[in-house]
Amino acid sequence: MQLPLAPSHEEIVTKFNVEILKSPGDLVLRNGDIAVTKSGDLMLNNEHYSAMRRFVSAWRFNAPMLKSLFDLTMVVSSRSQDLKRSLDQGVDYRRDPSQKPFPPGSTSFKRRFALTEEIAANMLGSESCAGAILLNLTGFLQALKDDINAGRLDWEGTAPLIHGHSVGVILVATSNYFRHWDEWRKTSPPTTRQATSMDVLNAVLHSAGLKQRNHRLMGVEGICTKILDVLSDGDFEILSERVFAFANGLKPGP
Repeated sequence: MQLPLAPSHEEIVTKFNVEILKSPGDLVLRNGDIAVTKSGDLMLNNEHYSAMRRFVSAWRFNAPMLKSLFDLTMVVSSRSQDLKRSLDQGVDYRRDPSQKPFPPGSTSFKRRFALTEEIAANMLGSESCAGAILLNLTGFLQALKDDINAGRLDWEGTAPLIHGHSVGVILVATSNYFRHWDEWRKTSPPTTRQATSMDVLNAVLHSAGLKQRNHRLMGVEGICTKILDVLSDGDFEILSERVFAFANGLKPGP
C-alpha cells in the first residue's frame, strides 16, 4: 500500500481558510535574541502564527494516513452492521418468541458461530481505527491549545458545537474513553474526571439518536466509531472542516 502525497502547506491554508497563515512569516527578535516557541521551534511572527503553522504541519503530514484509517473504519463498520443483519435474519422474535435463531444441526451452529466471530473482529477493528484517528486529532488540538494558552471557556465554547459540545471537548472525552475504557468499567461509582467525559459522550450519543443504558456507557457498542460518525457525518472532508473551523476559532489566551 502506498499513501497519497501529503498536501502542501499552501493547499491546507487555502482549503481551510487559515487566515492567519496567509501572510508571510518572519523570525522574531526578543531581548536581543531569536525567539523560540514553547516546543523549541523558531518563532515566526508571534505565538499564534507559529502555533497554527505547527498545527497545519501536523495535519498535512498525517492527513493521508488519517484518511486511509477513516475509510477503513467506515468500510469495516458497515461490514459489521451487514453481518449483524445476517445474524438477525435467522429469527424474528416479534412473530414467534420461541423460535430459534438457527435450526438444529452442526452446520447452522457453525454458521452462527462464524458470524459472531466475524462481527466481533469487524467491530473491534473499526474501534481501533476510529480510536487512532480520534487520539491523533485530540493531540493536534491540545498542542494548539497549549501553544496559544487558550482558556477553558474558549475551548468549550468555540464553534462548531455538536449537540452542545465543541469539537475539542468531544475529542478529549472520546480519547479518554479509548485510553481508559477498562479502568472505567472497573470503577464504580466513576471518578469526577471519568464522569465528566461520560456525560459528554452520553449527551452526544443521546442527541444523535444512539441509545445508552446507563451513566457508565455499558450499553453502547463501538463508541469511538459512533462518535467519529457524528463528528464527520460519515465524510472525512466534513470531519476535516469541523476540526479546522474549531482550530481557526480558538483565541489566544493571555
